[in-house]
Amino acid sequence: MAGVLSGSAAAQAGLAEGDVITSVAGHTIASSTDVSSALAAHHPGDKISLSWTDQSGQSQTATVTLGSGPAA
Repeated sequence: MAGVLSGSAAAQAGLAEGDVITSVAGHTIASSTDVSSALAAHHPGDKISLSWTDQSGQSQTATVTLGSGPAA
């Protein structure tokens, strides 16, 4: 993960810069485009499962509520 937006669902779940997302809403993640694809069917306010490996190699999982993303 390149960075974590302060106040985002990912930041609230405990993700930090350098963590690697491994699953979003039950979909295995192999690249950043996989994250976009997994989120495409979801909307702000939806609760999804998010899994990642932190910098120490520990697997983490949390349920997060999606918010609105930054303007493109």
